[in-house]
Amino acid sequence: MRRLRIRRFREQGWEEVWDEIAEEGLLELNVKDGPTVSLVCTPQDIKALVFGYLLGRGLIRAAEEVQEYREEWDFSVAIPGEVVRVAVRLAREISSSTDTLIWSSCAGEANFAGCEVLSPRPLFSASNLLSIPQKINAHIQGFRRTGAFHYAFLLDRDMTILTVGEDIGRHNAVDKAIGKAVLTGQGLEETVLFTTGRATAEMAAKAVRAGIPLLASQGAALLGAIHLARKCNLGLIGFLRGRRFNLYAGEAWLKP
Repeated sequence: MRRLRIRRFREQGWEEVWDEIAEEGLLELNVKDGPTVSLVCTPQDIKALVFGYLLGRGLIRAAEEVQEYREEWDFSVAIPGEVVRVAVRLAREISSSTDTLIWSSCAGEANFAGCEVLSPRPLFSASNLLSIPQKINAHIQGFRRTGAFHYAFLLDRDMTILTVGEDIGRHNAVDKAIGKAVLTGQGLEETVLFTTGRATAEMAAKAVRAGIPLLASQGAALLGAIHLARKCNLGLIGFLRGRRFNLYAGEAWLKP
């Protein structure tokens, strides 16, 4: 975040104040012998974003499959902001060479290859899930200060927060939360992925590829996400707020 001097109008008239502004940056990710991808993102936790993106796209299954990682920052670019260029070499070859631009508001890619069917078992308590909105309150100060961030959280079976992703893009926030877990070797097979943004089909695909059994959203679940969740036995919850939520798929993941 950056502090800028701005003018603000209230009923009493104009005033000059300091305001906190969310930053935009550009990640240029080059996968050796594969695609070059550009993501508009919040320029922090870049390595976690890269690893989470690679896992969510089905390009890796574990951190050690990234055999080389190089990161270079360029602060001379003003729009959208500083540029970080990352080059990675993976353990297996990637056939695609398509350049792609992904804006922070939407993933923009609809490739759901590698989404294997999950095997549900009762892991999570419905009453425990209701505790998530209160638990995340201490971790969303960036939104309160700027109104600009999305968040994603990985939580264990007891709803203890394991990782937090913060970004101007909801999909980037998900990648950061997953990437942090991948980089520290945390298992994902008994976790909940909670997002403050809408649950989209691409987000559901990221969860399935990572082996995450349950995706929950503070907001709506889109139809594509519901179809994919039902096809792959992913638990999918929407409108988790207050003392209620909607269950769209994966009832078998919940304890009776």
